[in-house]
Amino acid sequence: MIRVSKLWRNWKSKVKSMYFIPYRRHRSWLLAHCPARVEEDQWPILVDYWSSEDVKKQSKINSKNRKKQKMPHRTGRKDHVNLREELRIKTGKEPSKLDVFIHSRQGKQMDELTSQTITTMNEEIQKLPETSRDDNFVKDILYENILGPEKPGRLRTYGVGATPKDVYRMSDNMNDGQKKAFEDAVNEKVEIIRGELREEMNSKLADFKEELIAQFEARMRASTCDLASLQRREMNAAKQSQISDSLEVGDRMNREVGTNDAEMYKEVGTNDAEINKCEMNKKVSSIADILENHHTKKKRSRTTCKRLA
Repeated sequence: MIRVSKLWRNWKSKVKSMYFIPYRRHRSWLLAHCPARVEEDQWPILVDYWSSEDVKKQSKINSKNRKKQKMPHRTGRKDHVNLREELRIKTGKEPSKLDVFIHSRQGKQMDELTSQTITTMNEEIQKLPETSRDDNFVKDILYENILGPEKPGRLRTYGVGATPKDVYRMSDNMNDGQKKAFEDAVNEKVEIIRGELREEMNSKLADFKEELIAQFEARMRASTCDLASLQRREMNAAKQSQISDSLEVGDRMNREVGTNDAEMYKEVGTNDAEINKCEMNKKVSSIADILENHHTKKKRSRTTCKRLA
């Protein structure tokens, strides 16, 4: 009945768009031109219904809501029921809601929101343990985490009229034992998934811990090398400072010694000059004495000669 209702609604929409909307301002013409597949006695009633203010108002609201819908499917006239059957035959197992969503939306001309959503889904699947990546129960939970929970009495990606009770076989007709068995099975599945996630997280934490330790040791070695290098630089700087101080002291001593040597040489030169002057004076005095003795002897000789004559 739901399928028939949808077909009837689609047929009315097609008749309205083809025979009513283009001529809605000409009532007399509309009444005179009844579509071939519409009963003549029903056509005036349908024209009056579409022309009423309440229906026009509701039609505008529905049109706006339709435009607000995001991420439309790209399967054309193929509904989700047939798509599910094709995926089931192709893969050999029942597809999950996430699988149907991805296959019904992906394509060459995806809008940005659809592309981002599918990318997020694939990334989240890769984060799951390998044993849970093909589990429909896990994928359905992941699907609702990304797109939000299902509305009461409805179920996406299963076609028109599908409900959670129909799909999950959890109906009010179940007795307490059946409900408990169903809930136990679900809880068991959840615990298995939690255990797998816990093991994977522990493994990742252990790897992360080892990586942190390795990074810490590398940094410590680098810090030790840097400290040793800093100490060597400080020692070299201290040695250079000592050498500079020693050179400066040596230069200062050399300058002082040079000044003293110059003064000494000057003093020695002065003393030598005085000594030389004294010696010259002595030599001159000695020569003068010799000359004076010579003249005296010569004078005496002359005097003797005169006496003898």
